[in-house]
Amino acid sequence: MKIGVLTFHRVYNYGAVIQAYCTQKIIDDLGIDNEIIDYTIPKQKDYTDLYSKKNGIKRLIKTLLLIPFHSERVSRKKKFDLFINSMRLSDRCYLKSRSLYETNENYDCFLVGSDQVWNVTKKAESSDAYFLNFVNKGKRKISYASSIGVATYQDLIKKQQYLKQFNMISCREKGGAEILSRVIGEKVQTVLDPTLLVKKSELLSITSKFESEPYILYYSLDGFDKRKRNLDLLKKISNKFGLIIKFITPEWPCHKYGEDLRDVGPIEFLSLIMNATIVCTNSFHGTALSIKLETPFYVLEGKNIVDERKRSILRQLNLENRIISSCEEIDEIEDYNINFENINIELSKLIETSNLYLKKALCIEEEK
Repeated sequence: MKIGVLTFHRVYNYGAVIQAYCTQKIIDDLGIDNEIIDYTIPKQKDYTDLYSKKNGIKRLIKTLLLIPFHSERVSRKKKFDLFINSMRLSDRCYLKSRSLYETNENYDCFLVGSDQVWNVTKKAESSDAYFLNFVNKGKRKISYASSIGVATYQDLIKKQQYLKQFNMISCREKGGAEILSRVIGEKVQTVLDPTLLVKKSELLSITSKFESEPYILYYSLDGFDKRKRNLDLLKKISNKFGLIIKFITPEWPCHKYGEDLRDVGPIEFLSLIMNATIVCTNSFHGTALSIKLETPFYVLEGKNIVDERKRSILRQLNLENRIISSCEEIDEIEDYNINFENINIELSKLIETSNLYLKKALCIEEEK
């Protein structure tokens, strides 16, 4: 059997490319031949590229403001391309979904996931190709940890005809699984994101330790207009624990204090998380990778955020106390450390469940 994997892999986003890498490693570990179908929506890739031209005037103006950081951002892009091309990709690069029909000749099974491949509200990234509408009848179609983001039942019922053709469906978030269950009329299982399912040794094999003054790593995809509240929280945490701040904020890589890291590639990103004293983030993958690499972290966001991508895994691992929404909550912190021994016990149970789903979906028999 040969599997064709469809996911968000050719974008300049840390979480997207690292989860694609982990997905391939997970399938490799099962001993199954696979490759990532090198498909990307031009508008999607443009959105995260150096200078967006296809996503509206506001986006264009925003990216023009980043011209002073051009050389560092070019270096970052080259590191992403190197990492992306290190994965096993299809021989052909597909830019149009109608061209994907020819992939039926290459694969026996198609797997879509993870990331927000089914968040149809993100117009720059939405395509029916991620619902495997091009796959011939009789071919096996499965999803692994496909996230719907903030999409609702009303959004996804429009895709019911495609979803009901899948052999097995799983979702990264419990709330998303419940919505998908309503859409297809049968239970959809919640599974771990590939970054949490992959063996920790796989990530450690591409990271490295380095000497540094103890630091907070702040990773966020917020732009200039949304950053102020989190910066206030960040300053408070920095002052409380006497730690410098290293910023990875691609949407606005310029701050008046701390160190801005503008040319960080995916491998360096993992190393920075691993070596950090504390990670502060409002990103799902910033959160997930901190858990996997056993780095103490805080999620900086409001208590009533609708998007449950981070909330779902935090609930499953009893880590909701790592959410910080106000400076008053920081005053009450006595110790930023996390007992990862207990967390890993709970995580191992979720890993076992997710592995069982994947083996069943791929028709791999369990050894008795």
